[in-house]
Amino acid sequence: MEPQALPLGRVQPWLYYGLLPWHRLFLSLYFRQIEIQGFEHLPVNGPVVLAPKHFSRWDPVVLEMLSLEPLRFMTNANQFDGVQGWFIRRLGAFPVDLARPQVSSFRTAIALLQAGKKVVLFPEGGIVQDQPVRSLKPGFARLILQAEATLGTDTIPVVPIAIHYNPHDQRRAAITIHISPPLYASQFRQVDEMQKSDEKQTAQAFAQAVEQGILQGLEKIRK
Repeated sequence: MEPQALPLGRVQPWLYYGLLPWHRLFLSLYFRQIEIQGFEHLPVNGPVVLAPKHFSRWDPVVLEMLSLEPLRFMTNANQFDGVQGWFIRRLGAFPVDLARPQVSSFRTAIALLQAGKKVVLFPEGGIVQDQPVRSLKPGFARLILQAEATLGTDTIPVVPIAIHYNPHDQRRAAITIHISPPLYASQFRQVDEMQKSDEKQTAQAFAQAVEQGILQGLEKIRK
């Protein structure tokens, strides 16, 4: 009989908490400094969506500094092969095909939020180094709206996060993470001419607000 597959987003506690002190020690030795600004804006309890700038492959490793509780990363499906895939799956990551996102990836994210977890969604859809922030697509915001509809709430906080490496994402870099205040889709609710909720326009307005939150964080870091 084949071993049962690990459910998507499920963390193996023995592995996560066994690696945690070594993870913190490694980061302190590899990088010169990791500064976290605005930590008070990060909700303690879930459900919550973290929406970070995606500059480097180091980002998920560094962002784990924000929580002792495991973060669930929606991760490019091409990262799940071999030994790396074995580890990240058991540390709570779940795959998404960036070229052709599947409904199953969004269902996993919604299920994790329903369970009160902290989910990390890189809203740019991949690593972006040639511009401050790639324009966010409404699909990111529509996932939040669908999660709220499933949970019967309109209060899932989405936290824009800026991350900056000085001089670059390399050994002995100084890293600054800026956490902006949470945003809520209800703040950007749009209505049509019939005074009914317009989900498409709401998603666009919400995505733009998250994009601005990341940009403002980057500007504060670089001042």
